[in-house]
Amino acid sequence: ANKWEAKISIDGKQRHIGSYESEEEAAVDYARTVFKYKGQGARDKAREQNSFIIDLSDVPPQPPVPKSAGRIKEGASKYTGVSFDKRMNKWHAQIKIDGRLRHIGYYENEEEAATDYARAVFKYKTQAAAALGKAREQDSFIIDLSDVPPQPPIPKSSGSIKEGASKYAGVSFNKSKNKWKAQITIEGKQRAIGSYEIEEEAGADYARAVFKYTGQGALDKAREQDSFIIDLSDVPPQSPIPKSSDYAIKEGASEYRGVTFNKRMNKWHAKIYIDGKHRHIGYYENEEEAGADYARAVFKYKGQGALDKAREQGARDKVREQNSFIIDLSDVPPQPPIPKRPDHIKEGASKYTVAHFNKPMKEWQA
Repeated sequence: ANKWEAKISIDGKQRHIGSYESEEEAAVDYARTVFKYKGQGARDKAREQNSFIIDLSDVPPQPPVPKSAGRIKEGASKYTGVSFDKRMNKWHAQIKIDGRLRHIGYYENEEEAATDYARAVFKYKTQAAAALGKAREQDSFIIDLSDVPPQPPIPKSSGSIKEGASKYAGVSFNKSKNKWKAQITIEGKQRAIGSYEIEEEAGADYARAVFKYTGQGALDKAREQDSFIIDLSDVPPQSPIPKSSDYAIKEGASEYRGVTFNKRMNKWHAKIYIDGKHRHIGYYENEEEAGADYARAVFKYKGQGALDKAREQGARDKVREQNSFIIDLSDVPPQPPIPKRPDHIKEGASKYTVAHFNKPMKEWQA
C-alpha cells in the first residue's frame, strides 16, 4: 500500500502494470506498456493529448464568472469552470479547448480556482474579450429580491393544474432536489429565482420577481389571468344543453355542450369560453352534472339570452330531427285500421286513430 499504481486499458479491461515507490517510474512503465500493446501511434497521440499545459503566467488577474443561481447544485461551486474534487479534497478548475477538457489546476480556495478559469478563458478562447463578456452576461444574472416588498402567490386557474403540479404560477416541483423551484422568463430566457421547501414561499418570490423585473402592470395582469375562478354557488340549477346536430358527436364524446371526457382524470370535464379563454368549471363523475354546471356557467357569465339562444338552437335541431324521420312501410303486411271510441269522434273527423282530414290538401293524413 501507499504506492503509485500503473494500469492500462486493453480490450476494454483494466490491466495492472505494477506498483511503484516513485510516481515517475509508474508513468514510465505506463508509457512503455502503451508503446508495446497499442503501438507508437497511440503513444504519440496520448502524449499530444496529455501534454497541453495551461500557462497563465502572462495573463492579468480576472474576476471569477459566477453561475446563475438556478444552476448551482448543493455542494457545487458558484463559479463557472470550477468543481470540487472529493478525492483531492480541493477545488478543480478546467476549461474546454478544441472540444477537450483541459486541466488548469487544483486549489484550496474556490475563488482562486474561478479566477484562473477566467484568466484561461481570456487567454485561450478565440476573441477572448467577447467570449469572457458573453460568459459573464449569461451566468451573472442573479435575481435579487432584497428590495422587493412581500407579495402573495399568484394562484393558477384550477383548470390548468396537473396532478402533482404547483397551484401557483411560476412554480414547479424539482423531483431530484425534492424541492419547489421558482423561475421567471426575462428577455426570452428562463431565470432561476430559487429552490424552496415550501410551495407558498416559491410562489411568493415568483410574484415578487414579476413585480420587480416586469412591473406592477404585468403582476396585475398575471393575477387577473390566473386567478379567474368559476363560482356557481349563487346560480340556480339548469338542465344540460344538448349539442346541435351540426356538431358531429364522436364515439365516447359528450352529447352536451361544454363537456368533454378527460381520459387522464377518467372524468367528465366542463369548460366555458370567456373573454377569449377557456375557463375550467370542474371535473365530474357524471356527464349530466357536468352539462348542468356548464349551463349554469353560461347563465351566470353570458346571461339568460345566451342560455336561451343555446337551448333554442338545440330545440330547433330536435324538431328538425323529428321532421326528417321518414316512415317506410314497404316491408309491413296489411293491417286493419284502429277505430276510435265513438264518443271521441267529432263532426267531420276520422273515425280511426291518428287520422285526420287536411282541408287545403283535400286528403286524409295519418
